[in-house]
Amino acid sequence: MPVDFTRDDMPWLGDVVCVYWFTPGLQILVHHLKYKQSDYIGRFLGMKAGLLTKHLPVSQADALIPVPLHPRRKRQRGYNQSEQIALGISQIWNVPVHSELTYRKVHTSTQTRLNKEERRKNISGVFGIKRGQIPPAHCVIVDDILTTGATTCELSRTLYEAGANKISIMTLGTPFTHLGIQFSPDIDETDEINKTLNSE
Repeated sequence: MPVDFTRDDMPWLGDVVCVYWFTPGLQILVHHLKYKQSDYIGRFLGMKAGLLTKHLPVSQADALIPVPLHPRRKRQRGYNQSEQIALGISQIWNVPVHSELTYRKVHTSTQTRLNKEERRKNISGVFGIKRGQIPPAHCVIVDDILTTGATTCELSRTLYEAGANKISIMTLGTPFTHLGIQFSPDIDETDEINKTLNSE
């Protein structure tokens, strides 16, 4: 659940929380969320994630920042899945979602088949802060899955350079054990998965 993800080149990086293992069941949920017009899954899992983490220091942040989609992809999907997750977390933490703060400058190709270095190059410099916006002191970036961390770390750099003092990361899950990450995989998401899929 909470993980210890340290980056020597990112002293502003705070807590990194991955709520679930990225099991086949969670993969189905995320696939439905992103490609099957099931935005409610994001809010549902966000609320579950918020309940499981409301006792952690990360829940005392100033703002939740969903990883932004490029407008073209958002039009295709109809919504931003990270924003839906953030809205669910917000209901539990009582922390505002600042979707208007950041934007994606470039429509990047999917990163699914890219390795760590390719992902880093693919995502470098793609985020920006909207004119007139100033990030709060402690921001929590919200995304669906943490893999190499390239996307969330790049967004954290953008927020830091714009004035944020501390940036944490919150995702639904992760498939990998990184050096420096310690997992507590004691949460069984089977019940949540079954309830969500049965409600479709």
